[in-house]
Amino acid sequence: MKSGHLLVCTLSLTLIVGIGCGKSSNSKPKLALESINQVVGHDDSMRAMFKLSNARNLSNGLFVAIRNRINQVPFPVTDSVGLDTFPVQIPNFNGSATGELRFALPSQGFLSESGNLHMNDTLIYKFYAITTNNDTSNTITSPQIVILNP
Repeated sequence: MKSGHLLVCTLSLTLIVGIGCGKSSNSKPKLALESINQVVGHDDSMRAMFKLSNARNLSNGLFVAIRNRINQVPFPVTDSVGLDTFPVQIPNFNGSATGELRFALPSQGFLSESGNLHMNDTLIYKFYAITTNNDTSNTITSPQIVILNP
């Protein structure tokens, strides 16, 4: 009888934890990539548009973009143009649950090579958002983005 009671308690606890986890994961913010330009000219910018949902707690949070270069010929270690992790504070949008977020980085100073290598740069970005309570949204991985260097 005690083992039956233990089984019922364990199943009840699992059900409660499952419901609690399900509820909190539903309240996490969600990003959806609406558009991104995959070829960026030397004097142009990468522009990405995101849809936000479940975003009530994203006001004053952070939007994060992480760059990963995937060139076949790697850039020299001394080339450090731009940041690999780019955090941007999200403005206060008065607790709205949905919205759009536009993110842009110019190729000069953020995306392209700093030397005179005259190589195109191929990047993949990962994007996510963090609320002021440190809840993290889903992570979006961009398609390959080619930066054209003259």
